[in-house]
Order: sequence, then structure tokens, then C-alpha cells
Amino acid sequence: MMTVGETFKLKYRYIKDPLTKIEYIQLTDSKGNTIHPYFTQPLFSHDGETLLVVSDRSGSWQLYRLDIPDKILTQLTNDDNINPHAPCLDGKRMIAYYWSGRFLKSVDLETYETNVIYAVPEGYVPSVLSLTPDGRYLAFSFYEKLKLGSYKGRSQFTALEYLFRRPRSLVVRIDLKKDEALPVWGENAWITHVNISPVNPDIILFCHEGPWHLVQRMWVVNASTHEVWPLVKQKRYVEIAGHEFFKKDGQVVAQFGRRSSPTSKDWTYYDIFVNPDGSNLRMYKYPYIPPVHIKTNSKGDMSVGDRCYPNSEFKEGESYIGLIKYLKDGTVELRPLCRHGTSWLVQRSHPHPIFTPDDKSVIFSSDREGCCNVYMAPVIWD
Repeated sequence: MMTVGETFKLKYRYIKDPLTKIEYIQLTDSKGNTIHPYFTQPLFSHDGETLLVVSDRSGSWQLYRLDIPDKILTQLTNDDNINPHAPCLDGKRMIAYYWSGRFLKSVDLETYETNVIYAVPEGYVPSVLSLTPDGRYLAFSFYEKLKLGSYKGRSQFTALEYLFRRPRSLVVRIDLKKDEALPVWGENAWITHVNISPVNPDIILFCHEGPWHLVQRMWVVNASTHEVWPLVKQKRYVEIAGHEFFKKDGQVVAQFGRRSSPTSKDWTYYDIFVNPDGSNLRMYKYPYIPPVHIKTNSKGDMSVGDRCYPNSEFKEGESYIGLIKYLKDGTVELRPLCRHGTSWLVQRSHPHPIFTPDDKSVIFSSDREGCCNVYMAPVIWD
């Protein structure tokens, strides 16, 4: 049985993409599934050399630190029922936060000391974690776990059932310095995907979950006043928005689409940049199919995505990591970076690409080897 503090020496595998000729690296060793957590959270150490990853190589999901230059993987936890997508990292203090069942815990990456910070009520499901850059505030939501209707033992249309049954949900912000948990907003709606502003901890972004064309997805709450407003007002049935996150300067980035009628398939897709109060909205139009997920670099002038269709003639776009540049005329330019080759079959297989802190590389996950591994590719725009 593997234990906390156990280390594994990795042997990186170098891969040359046959199309782009870029050489990228398989960082992990195919021993179980290894992924990086959800793409909206901080996952790197302050110097960019350590990445927080999650692996089931021990038989259950546990947290690990991946020291990239040293090629060493170190086990950080030995807990039950860890949500592999939820953890985040305070890269200055080197403390990771994660959910073990309904218990919010922290683990020190140097000493492996673990503490319980918060517990959601029984019968509720917590969301991914969001942390301010100074490491003081954590934000998240939790929603009522419903017993779903079934037909011959199989749950049908889970997202629609949760949407229409409107489970009770709560958005919470924890002040780690004061050891204080503040309920920020609650309602009978399926709330997930909480993000806290990197420049103002009172500003918290959350989403109403469900099929994107059926919900007003993106909302903002002020933690001090409990005022709530829609980030960008959507037209139900014909507009979609989601996969929202904050840039370093406090602007929100999201993926957006619209069509001409509730039944048409003539979607036009954009990335949008907007202030939390809804001002200064900028839209950048895609020439064809958009990525599934994007994340911007530090400057916000480039994104990385886990699907790349520069045009309709490029047939391998579903399998490629792509770089995206935002142009002054409100369009985007895309270039394939390297093949991720993932199956997309389950959530853990989603590439969810992110930039390294120096913006020189991107990190992504893929199950191209049969199990999930973490990869790193250089950012090259020729």
C-alpha cells in the first residue's frame, strides 16, 4: 500500500508531433490515471516548478506533487473519496486544499500535515475550489444531492432533472486568516463552478448548472452586500455561455455562442471578455468549431484550447491542442500545437489545457495511452 511521502522517480517520454513537428513531453508514467485538477484553479508553485496533480495509482484518487525539473512524483494524501477535479494550490505557502467526501481539508506539501477546515452538511455535494492569489480566501458552493428518478435502474437525463428539480445550493467564502466561513448566496437552483476574483475577494462568480441553452448561467455576487446580478444576460434557447474564469486583472473570460432560433444548428461561437459589472464586453469570433475548454495566458492576449479547428478543412481538430490569438478586428487566429488524442469518454479524460506560470509551456491531460497522463508542450507560434 502506498503511503504519504512516498516518491516515484519518473522517466519522461518525448513525443514529436507528426503534423506540427513540435516535441512535447509525457510527464507521468501510465501507472493508473493521473490528471491535473480543473483548469480554473491555481495548481502551480510560485516558481512554476511544482504542479499539483491527482492520481489513482494507489487504488483511489490521492493528491501528489509533481516536481517537474526533478522528475519526482510525491504522494501527499491517503484519504477517502477525494474529488479529483476540485483541489487547488497556494503556490506561495505550498498548501493544497481538497475535498475528502464532504470534508474540506488542507495538506502542507512539505510536512504533509493535514487539517480539516470545513464540512458541508450531509446530503450535499461540494464543488471545485477557488483560491485568491494571496492564499487568504477560498470560495466554493455545495448543492443538495438528489435521489434521481430512474427507468429500469438507469438515471435518465441527469442534468435536466437536476435543473428542473432546483436543488438547494449555497455559495460560501472562507477567510482562512480569520477561520471564518461566510454564506454568500443561496437559492433553489443547481449552483456549481465558483470562482473568486483575483483582485477583489468580495467579487465571486458562480454558475447555474444545466444544459447551457436552458439556463442564465453566469452570475456574480458581492460577498459584502450579497447583491447578485447576471454577468452577461443570455437569451434563453438561442444563446449559451460557460467555462467561465477570471483573468489575472479581474476580468472574466467565457465561451459564448448564439444561433438564429431555438431549433436551428447555425451556431456562431465566440470568446468573451467582460468586467464583473458587465461593462467593457469584448467578443472574439471563431471561424469554425471552438475549443471545448480555453484558458488565457498571463497577458490575456492568447489562449490555449483542447480542440483546434482553424477552418472546416482541418479534419483532426477534435484531437489537437490549439493556440488562440485574439485579433483587433474581433476575430481569433488558431494554430494546432500538438495532438492530445484523448477519448473524451469521461470527465477525467478532458485535456483542460493550462499555461505554466511563465507562459512558455502548456499542461494538459489525455487518456491516449489507455489511462490518463499529464503532458507538457512548449508554446510555439511561428
